Amino acid sequence: MLHPAAMDQPEHIKALLLPFDKGLLPLPERAFLMRAESGDGLGPEWRGRLLCEQSFKPAADALSKAGFRVAQRLDGAFPMGLCLITKHKAETLANIARAWTLLEPGGVLVCCGAKALGGASIEREVERVFGLDGQMSKHQARVFWFHRDGDMPPILTEWLAAGGAMAVGDSGFVARSGCFSSGHVDRGSAVLAECFPEGMAGRVADLGAGWGYLSVDLLRRFPAVTGIDLYEAEALALEDAGTNMAALAPADADKASFHWLDVCAGLPEVAPYDWIIANPPFHEGRKADPAMGKAFITSAWRSIRRRGKFLLVANQTLPYEADLRRRFREVTLLTQKDGFKVYLSSNRHDR
Repeated sequence: MLHPAAMDQPEHIKALLLPFDKGLLPLPERAFLMRAESGDGLGPEWRGRLLCEQSFKPAADALSKAGFRVAQRLDGAFPMGLCLITKHKAETLANIARAWTLLEPGGVLVCCGAKALGGASIEREVERVFGLDGQMSKHQARVFWFHRDGDMPPILTEWLAAGGAMAVGDSGFVARSGCFSSGHVDRGSAVLAECFPEGMAGRVADLGAGWGYLSVDLLRRFPAVTGIDLYEAEALALEDAGTNMAALAPADADKASFHWLDVCAGLPEVAPYDWIIANPPFHEGRKADPAMGKAFITSAWRSIRRRGKFLLVANQTLPYEADLRRRFREVTLLTQKDGFKVYLSSNRHDR
């Protein structure tokens, strides 16, 4: 899953902090920031005050590097919380509901979201349930805040449930809002699975495994696979992958290991894999970014045995063949279908 940034990073951090900059809210001694990102506006005065929740590994790593405390999942009670709105409404409402449960009585929650991604719509929903203590509009964003008062509104239970793992059509899989292709099986993954050759066996890595569609399919079809490592940057998707593996491939679930990791930054030191499969992301926000797929190719090349085989699916327009040939001696285009292409690469170069 790619982290759904609300707008250009410095701008949405500036918008989020407006109530503090204008003196409408006091700077908290202690607070959480949900769907946290580092940005130019999040200065040193915030480092000792914030506990940042971020389940997307590249963003979590950037926060840690900037000196912030980071948690994959928040717990405890706080006098104040901040929440960045994402482009997924169900995810955002579930986050706001969970944020409310993390507030002390009387605690304040400040929310910020781009107008283009539904910030105003979320604001209206929140105002209907809680009322608002204040609101502002700047940097093409809406900022609003309210406080925890009284018992938990019943609708928050609905928001929390809608943000949890839900059925992916009639596939038998589950995934939650905010994860890549949570409403249907991604067509690129389906095309790649159709190209799995007979006789796949040994140790396998699934790069950018998402909620586990390819890994589950592979274990159900190829009993000679002895183990599979799922690498995924979004911890919530990885959690759903574990759920799917246990439910849909129970006899082989013990062959699977799950790793919260940014594949673009490289894999850890491991014994070389016999097979690597990958459906890399090709968008950063709204822009196509072939660099991510190229980084996946490099990570696969570094972690595969010399005669190991690498299966990659990519959008048909993306220029990956030259990178594959630079890393592998044998590169075969297996299929072009439904806007995707699948390559089988083997016999890796030494450098």
